[in-house]
Amino acid sequence: MPFHILIAEDSTSQREALAALCRTLPDVEVHEASDGRWAAQLARKLTQLDLVITDINMPGMDGIELIQQLSRHVQLPSLLLLSGHVPELLSNCMRAAEELGFANIAYLAKPFEVDTLLREVQQLLLQRQGPGTAEHAIPLSEIFTGLAHNQFCAHFQPIYNQHEHRAVQVEALARWQHPAYGLLGPASFIDRLEHEGFIVLLTRRIVQTSLDLLTRNPWAQDLRLSINLSRGLLDDAEFFDWLIKEVEERQIPPRQIVLEITETMAFSNLGNTLAALLRLRMRGFELSLDDFGAGHTNLEQLKDLPITELKLDRSLIKNIHQAHRTQSILDGIIRIGQQLQLRMVAEGIDNPHDLAYLQGRYPELELQGFYLGRPVASSELSSHLGYANRPASA
Repeated sequence: MPFHILIAEDSTSQREALAALCRTLPDVEVHEASDGRWAAQLARKLTQLDLVITDINMPGMDGIELIQQLSRHVQLPSLLLLSGHVPELLSNCMRAAEELGFANIAYLAKPFEVDTLLREVQQLLLQRQGPGTAEHAIPLSEIFTGLAHNQFCAHFQPIYNQHEHRAVQVEALARWQHPAYGLLGPASFIDRLEHEGFIVLLTRRIVQTSLDLLTRNPWAQDLRLSINLSRGLLDDAEFFDWLIKEVEERQIPPRQIVLEITETMAFSNLGNTLAALLRLRMRGFELSLDDFGAGHTNLEQLKDLPITELKLDRSLIKNIHQAHRTQSILDGIIRIGQQLQLRMVAEGIDNPHDLAYLQGRYPELELQGFYLGRPVASSELSSHLGYANRPASA
């Protein structure tokens, strides 16, 4: 069954060009509308709608109002937001769409490169594919079976240091090699395991395989390893005891392990969170505040957390090279981070323009993103990082 894409663009030439590009992709059917009102009518008539590409600045019903109309649909499509007149508002439009319930959203400022557009379209369509688009479609019993049969694994995404010109850290990301559906991302299982209280089973699996990566590969022994912690684990003293034991048994220095928590988690129950984080810091683990900038944290609150690393959310980084207001915000965040002596990582780098801007302005930032390196299996990581042909002592 083909994917259905709806393009809402008032410029005839731009709409036709977008449609032509989308039709170069396999298994797609493209629908066109010259304004938001027509697009909304088309959306109501279509029995399947996977992706809406809309300019946010159109006469009549603009793209923002169109998003509001689409949010009333039972099945919400993915969104790709475009703008040439007010690109600085794109990240705000994305945030509004998230609050309206859309899960898969991207945005591009005009003019954009053809390859960038096609990459975003393909990614948004892939996120619609398979059972992972509806997490409840996979029964909990099937997830348990996958855990029992070691179908879950870690893929690793590199984080690069600009001064050393190499990867100095890798983030472990959970994946499920499903026997029927292929490789599934965390949207298919993380929330379900968290909700049912079984996330510790998966986290233990990811921790063990990730720690083994460090101990079994000489080239990985100076890499920091990032591991994501879920909300429930912050209150699980037994898990932390287990984690400390696993690290000590492998004789890995705790400072080599970076434990990531999200901004929302950090301040949801500050007393318990602080107690857990302080205990880990006393043991020598590094602590990272992930997705910073996506929530509502006051910069002043950072001083209350014993963190060593700040990961800047992709919503701050995407199209930073031309988002002037976001540039000012990022300047302030980085200044505070430097004053607090935090290592800072920019995640979500997916185009050469953002990379060039960050490299030119913030040489101290460490960098992560699909443009620099995608998550790969442990068996591929050595060649992915350029270690495949080096001697073991290198």
